Amino acid sequence: MKDHQSNPFSGLAKFLIAIGLVMLAAKTDILGLGQPSNYFTWEMLLIFFGLIALLNLDLVASLFLFAAGYYFLMPEMSVQLSPFYKEIYWPIVLVLAGLAFMIRPLTKRCRHNN
Repeated sequence: MKDHQSNPFSGLAKFLIAIGLVMLAAKTDILGLGQPSNYFTWEMLLIFFGLIALLNLDLVASLFLFAAGYYFLMPEMSVQLSPFYKEIYWPIVLVLAGLAFMIRPLTKRCRHNN
């Protein structure tokens, strides 16, 4: 059941924040992809949904969405990871996901208290 004191526009606010951050990244070329149109791809959509999941304090979903989006976006980026980091990328993601599962009860408590 929803709490009567919660903000009814919080979902819209999170969506607008995420859209603004993605547009800011595109305009400043923070990932080195080139033109702003290169930022609006399915890989960036995964990162966008990861950002929304992070704003909702869903660390596990945000981690996997960020990791998958970044993994598929890597070949197009101007900054490349070394071969060593490419080999340990998914094991590190799995370790971080395990940590996120451990922290999950804390984030749920924070959501219920607000």
